[in-house]
Amino acid sequence: MADVVGVARGLVGRWLMVDVTTRALILETEAYGGAEDLASHAAFRPGGRAAVMTDHGGTVYVYAAYGMYPCFNIVTGARGSASAVLLRGVLLPDQQRHVSGPGRTARALDIVLADHGERIPGPRFSISTERVPCVIQQTTRVGIRRGVETPWRFAGRPLVRDH
Repeated sequence: MADVVGVARGLVGRWLMVDVTTRALILETEAYGGAEDLASHAAFRPGGRAAVMTDHGGTVYVYAAYGMYPCFNIVTGARGSASAVLLRGVLLPDQQRHVSGPGRTARALDIVLADHGERIPGPRFSISTERVPCVIQQTTRVGIRRGVETPWRFAGRPLVRDH
């Protein structure tokens, strides 16, 4: 599980490119660590759309929260590990706006359920190796009922203003 936590922390401050036209600075993530993590879909909803969590790292997992709001996750680790990172917040510098919350983040990035199973990097998504320096706060995850005590949420604040 350390891998998914490291990936969640490491994504904060990186650029996500969507369709080469949308650039978003990742500012908030949450780690979900496989079947033993009670908050993970792999623990209580292992089939259906969540089955993609057992794919190779870099696979996109999109589900609809409350049946309505797409949420964007990136599968991490080796095949079978069932871990993923949820994107909870981004900065869209071209629109000069900060977006917070997984449903709002996915909508702002035009993420749809059809993106489920895409690969990163791939034709639609890529993540930069460049990192914007951020102050990162580690807290417990939010909006969940199980595993609430696990401090696997990472929220960043850039140290520079121009992006």
